[in-house]
Amino acid sequence: MIVPHYRPSFSIREITAVRDVIDSGHIAQGKRVAELEFALAEFIEKKFGIAVSSGTSALTLALKALKVLPGDEVIIPAYTCTALWHAVKAVDAIPVFADIELKYWNLDPGDVKRKMTTKTKAVIFPHMFGQPGKILDVIDFGVPVIEDIAQSIGAQINDQPAGRFGSVSIGSFYATKVIGAGEGGIIFTNDKTLENYLRDVREYDEKETLFPRVNAKMNDITASIALEQLRRLPEFTARRKQIFKQYESVLKDRVLIPVRDSGFQSNLYRCIVSHPEKTAEELIQLGKENGITLRKPVYKPIHMYFKGNNLKNTESAWKKQVSLPIFPDMTDFEVNRVNNFLKQHFSQL
Repeated sequence: MIVPHYRPSFSIREITAVRDVIDSGHIAQGKRVAELEFALAEFIEKKFGIAVSSGTSALTLALKALKVLPGDEVIIPAYTCTALWHAVKAVDAIPVFADIELKYWNLDPGDVKRKMTTKTKAVIFPHMFGQPGKILDVIDFGVPVIEDIAQSIGAQINDQPAGRFGSVSIGSFYATKVIGAGEGGIIFTNDKTLENYLRDVREYDEKETLFPRVNAKMNDITASIALEQLRRLPEFTARRKQIFKQYESVLKDRVLIPVRDSGFQSNLYRCIVSHPEKTAEELIQLGKENGITLRKPVYKPIHMYFKGNNLKNTESAWKKQVSLPIFPDMTDFEVNRVNNFLKQHFSQL
């Protein structure tokens, strides 16, 4: 039996929640969506949450809300999924790639500063792999920052929740995320004007005025699953912590993420490691031979789709880093298989 890299962690609670929505006869955007918006906004200490159809929709609408226009520049990391690039292109803006720093593996404020121009209208700062980064340094530059907590709901910076710092923040409920509901996203803001705009523009039907809007609503089935996942988040984090402690006993300083730093608390969404003598591809192949699914944490850095870009830290990380299975639904048998693999390949380093 193969140990997967990830498996959804569902219980009778999610099943019952979905059944209740179906039994209610109202499956479109409604009461459950409103409940999720309120609960998550309270959780990350923002005034308003606006649920949408996906994390990419959340990023795109956040850029629109911040009035990012065609030809404007938006700084993003290349060491992330392509959703950020797609969102920037969706508003006809120009994505500018910045490198990562080598402690938290997130956007390097120094490189962000170097890449800023008079055309820079926003920075998208994802806390990758559940590990918060130096977003406060980037906020000090005075450009609006979209804080992306798609992978980091439950993480903390200086005992405050990730997501509370950005001009606008966004989250995702894709199947493999911390709160996995299949699809879905959410935008957070403290600005009432932005909230009103986002609630208006996410749906186009039955409006008194006519201008380009989108159909980016969430439905109550998705919201009901996400609500139960949010309620189970402490349980999920506790289980990830148990698994991580077993890995850490073998890996020691080969753990790259989570970082041991009291000021930047990971939610343990991912455990990222590297081997001094093996590439990521070699480790992935060794895992496959042992029935364990290891993955590169980023499929391909975005800047590598284009010629003429060179981001040293990003490229180095992509060649060496692998992500271990660390999900709440892992059985003890699966954890032991991974740990035995780690003992075989890392314990003598």
